[in-house]
Amino acid sequence: VRGIYEAVAEMESLTREELARIWAHEALRLFCDRLVEPSERVLCESMVDDVARQHFANIDHHEALARPLFYSSWLSKDSRRVKREELKDFLSARLRVFYEEELDVPLVIFDEVLDHILRIDRVLRQPMGHCLLVGDSGCGKTVLSKFVSWMNGLNIFQVKAHSKYSLHDFNEDLRTLMRRVGVDGEKICFIFDESNALGSGFLEAMNALLASGEVPGLFEGDDYTALINSFRDSANRSGMIADSEEELWRRFIGIVQRNLHVVFTMNPSGGEWKNRSTTSPALFNRCVVDWFGTWSPKAMAEVGKEFTMKLDIGDSESVGGSWGIGDGEMIMNAVSGAFEGVSSGGFRQAVVAALVDIHEITKRVADECALSSSSTCRTFLSPRDYLALIHNFVSCVNKLREQVEDQQLHVNAGLTKLKQTQENVAELKLALGSKKAELREKDNLANLKLQQMVGDQKEAEMRKAEAEKMSIEVKDQGIEISARKEEAQRDLDAAEPALRDAQAAVKSIRKRDLDEVRNLFRPHINIQLTLECIAVMLGHQNLEWAHIRKLMSKADFIPSIIGFEANQLTSRQVELVKDKYLEGNDDLDYERVLRSSTACGPLYKWAESQVKYSIVCNRIQPLRDEVERLEKDAESANRQKEILEQDVKQLEDSISQYKTDYAQLIRDVESLKAEMKTVTKKVDRAESLINSLSKESERWSKSCEGFQDILQNLVGDGLLMAAFLTYIGFFDFKARLNLMERWRDSVDLLGIPFRKHLNMVEV
Repeated sequence: VRGIYEAVAEMESLTREELARIWAHEALRLFCDRLVEPSERVLCESMVDDVARQHFANIDHHEALARPLFYSSWLSKDSRRVKREELKDFLSARLRVFYEEELDVPLVIFDEVLDHILRIDRVLRQPMGHCLLVGDSGCGKTVLSKFVSWMNGLNIFQVKAHSKYSLHDFNEDLRTLMRRVGVDGEKICFIFDESNALGSGFLEAMNALLASGEVPGLFEGDDYTALINSFRDSANRSGMIADSEEELWRRFIGIVQRNLHVVFTMNPSGGEWKNRSTTSPALFNRCVVDWFGTWSPKAMAEVGKEFTMKLDIGDSESVGGSWGIGDGEMIMNAVSGAFEGVSSGGFRQAVVAALVDIHEITKRVADECALSSSSTCRTFLSPRDYLALIHNFVSCVNKLREQVEDQQLHVNAGLTKLKQTQENVAELKLALGSKKAELREKDNLANLKLQQMVGDQKEAEMRKAEAEKMSIEVKDQGIEISARKEEAQRDLDAAEPALRDAQAAVKSIRKRDLDEVRNLFRPHINIQLTLECIAVMLGHQNLEWAHIRKLMSKADFIPSIIGFEANQLTSRQVELVKDKYLEGNDDLDYERVLRSSTACGPLYKWAESQVKYSIVCNRIQPLRDEVERLEKDAESANRQKEILEQDVKQLEDSISQYKTDYAQLIRDVESLKAEMKTVTKKVDRAESLINSLSKESERWSKSCEGFQDILQNLVGDGLLMAAFLTYIGFFDFKARLNLMERWRDSVDLLGIPFRKHLNMVEV
């Protein structure tokens, strides 16, 4: 009734169909969740539907009673009907956050998990809501309890039992738990597994806690006083008024009952199940029972599908094929519900079907062994073993594939290396032939360079001899030219000082003295003869005094004398001046002329010096001509010598280059010979290696074919190996042989290839 009220209290409008659906949901939670056998649950659901049809008239029963009946407040502010896919998507997202933050364990959401999550949530949201979760080990009781508590903001509390864990330790944990709930105000979900009940006193304490909210004798003496004082302080801070310790205690117990939720997890397969269910009535009176049982084939298929989704199972499915044909179809149909919406009948579905069927076969064999007269104990298989089977299968397939691919990689690398060696040998042989041709070409080129070097050496020696001969001739000509120049220079050096003295004396003639001479109408004979001599030397024909006076009156008279060049005098002028005015006239000399005129003395001295210098110049002119000719011949000879020397240098440079080229060619030839020798050795060794590994190559090629066979049977081998690792240790030798035979038959019925003679111990 409380569940129905909570669902309809916040609804603005309520249809009769919705009311009938809420009633059916609460009836199933109250009665059906306690039932064990699937047949009992089907009967209960049928009876609920019949009662609904009997008491809820004039409604659409098909709509009101349509399964599944899911109600949750997670997708809205209050409890509302939710669809399976919406709820599944929401819980999947929240579960990802949960296992990242809390557990770090991947979880799978399937239909049965949705049912149990909503059932646990429905209980934990109610005051004094406690759960008794009954199911096989590993079916998700503890994990789902933690998840729902996390979703509702409840803290988790679990005892940490160990070999020395006693009732005293358990009571101390209970005191800590009740302080956190009653004093600190925490909302806690206490998850208590039956394996933590190490004695009868544990269940008695839990039974009392569920029945009355307290454990008799838990808080006594100092513990009780300290608790009351702590709770009084907490109550005062929250504004609660309490006078006596009894009232404080009652309020403390009330808070514990409201904020503490106990979840018992029990395994019905254990031998203590019946005893505990009869000796602890509060477990059933105060707790809502949710019978987890074990996973159905569909649930196991969904788990197997999820955990093998990323597993590389080869290209069998992409290539195509048929699996589970004939007798294997029933096995495939058992897991087909997990593959709705995807292509059914595929290889991955066959793998999941094999995992489920192997687990079911092992459970049946365990039951058969338990009924045997020789059996001393019984093996109970749970979803935890099925998860171990999946884990071992994934691990075996990955490890086998890694080993095979690693071996295949090495073998292929060896075959590739052999093939590459053969190709390299062929390339080396071709290279060896080209090296031989190159060697011949280099050898011929070296001989040609040697011949060119010898020819140029001979020509250079000839040119060098000619250049040396020419150098001697040039040297002799230089000596002769120097001697001739020195001879001419001696005569000039003797005449030049007198000429320079005469020119200096002319420069010193004063204008007054010159004007005095020019003003004479009848000059002294010495003056007249001296000035006539000057006129003749300057090239004048008219020697009359009047003309000479005009000549002297010119402004350039003295400058023309000073700037006079000896080579301007002709031989006729020289002879005339010498015969008439100088050597031919004994009465005329420098002293006499100087006494006659101060101005004419220097002029006479200049004329005398100039004539002598001219005579010297005329006398050495042939010598100068000869020197000029000799210099031209020497220059021509020097040019020829330079040309010869340049030719010799070019030939020597060419010879040096030939030597360098020849040396390089010789080095190339030697290098080619050494390289050809090395290549020949490599070819011989490689051919010897190829011949010696020819049989090994054949064996490696056959190994590659064997690897393909192993990879083709990899999934089937992985299934058998995983089953062997997971279950074989529980049974004796006879049961092991029976299991191996049944496992092989199951895998074979599904059409999954495997090696018939697979040795589990060697693998």
